[in-house]
Amino acid sequence: MSRIVAALATALALLVLPAAATAARDLQIGIMDDQLILFDDNERINGAMTVFTENLGADFVRVSAFWRDIAPAAEAQDKPAGFQAHDPNAPGYDWTVLDKVVQTAHARGLKVLISITTPAPIWASASPSRENPVWKIRPVEFARFAQAVATRYEPYADMYAIGNEPNQGAWLQPQADSKGLYAPHLYRRWVDGSYPRIKKADPTSTVLIGELASSGRDDRGATRPIRPLEFLREMACRDDDYDRKRRGRCDDFEAVEADAIGHHPYKFAGRPDRRSRERDDAAIGDWRRLRSTVDQLTRRKGLRPQQGRRFDFWYTEFGYQTDPPDPISGISLARQDDYLQQAFHYAWRTPRVRGMVQFRLTDGELTDAEGPARFSEFQSGLLFEDGKPKTAYHNFMDPFWISETKPDEGDGITLWGQVRPGVNHRVAVQYRSRPSRDWKTLFTRETDENGYWERRIEGRTGQFRFTWSDGRSTARTVHVQD
Repeated sequence: MSRIVAALATALALLVLPAAATAARDLQIGIMDDQLILFDDNERINGAMTVFTENLGADFVRVSAFWRDIAPAAEAQDKPAGFQAHDPNAPGYDWTVLDKVVQTAHARGLKVLISITTPAPIWASASPSRENPVWKIRPVEFARFAQAVATRYEPYADMYAIGNEPNQGAWLQPQADSKGLYAPHLYRRWVDGSYPRIKKADPTSTVLIGELASSGRDDRGATRPIRPLEFLREMACRDDDYDRKRRGRCDDFEAVEADAIGHHPYKFAGRPDRRSRERDDAAIGDWRRLRSTVDQLTRRKGLRPQQGRRFDFWYTEFGYQTDPPDPISGISLARQDDYLQQAFHYAWRTPRVRGMVQFRLTDGELTDAEGPARFSEFQSGLLFEDGKPKTAYHNFMDPFWISETKPDEGDGITLWGQVRPGVNHRVAVQYRSRPSRDWKTLFTRETDENGYWERRIEGRTGQFRFTWSDGRSTARTVHVQD
């Protein structure tokens, strides 16, 4: 049995709840782990989907449609003669792996978000002689591939995302050239070409744009990442004061149409509620500036929402890397657990945020290199690479968060939690002043239809947990101290 299959077997042995219907409203909970599931291995895919639903209580899965892995002649500089790229049944396309993932997720009751993204086949580049799969990818070819994806997966997919982190040089180049910022304008052309084709193929789907990384740099270059809020303004041809730009790459501008905004609000090693230092960065604690930027661009007719008057937001990647195994970028296992609890509460209470994706289930494979290169893959899993669970894994199914674990005298505290997958439950919040005492019920209440509950009470020291209607209790006990 392979290491990954063994890891899944270990996870399955830790089931804490039976399978149940997934939530469909409020903050939906997603999971993404392409490195785990994008393999032609039914056992591996089925095992992962079982963990996603039964161990984690996920509502949806995000998976990438990596263009280069699916298209024919991906290394060739010339597009295959007669290849009809908009037709998913065109000879040369290989959907084998993505078919298995999408169809298995759908069969398990998970909603499906497909991220349509680079790297691209070399022949799709405007400069194929560079042999660079992210260099000036032609919008018409991207749009044809997007149409093929939506046409093929219309029976199964609920959402599509146009591109992944286009403000990062790893996914789109050049970010800037001698004339200024380039990637935002190329990405706009991707959206302009792809959005109508996706909606024609799958009219009831939700199409996300943005999918931006939470931070960037101020210096310019082909691979230098652009700060996300600056990227959005430039994409919408607006200056820092949101006034219209009319020259250069903005001379033929038309408002960008989409259904919702995707975003990757990583805070990395920081607390979720901490704001970024740079005004154009947008981590999870910067939701006001992200929302304000998008709303300003909407009012100034740079963006045009197609599902309502304002854009909703989907946080389609989030997580914290841990030490172990990464002593360079990781935080402790206990801190990962605590920050994730707080982050999901923070997202739940943030206006117009509809979903949040944990990235990943498993840690990335460690390389044989020395130093930071050894940890080139994200170590943000809920499981170590060998399948051993981290603290956060045990608590993911039933998050429990208290607003202040060292309140000042007389302060109240807010308690929040969820029973996943989200359905109605009756929860009882229990308390004891010290470990030697018996648990006593402080209050009971019904969750909403998504399994969420919240209550503010007078502050007190001691230990808290909650139980729910079938008699189970949280794995996590929260301590409130003087």
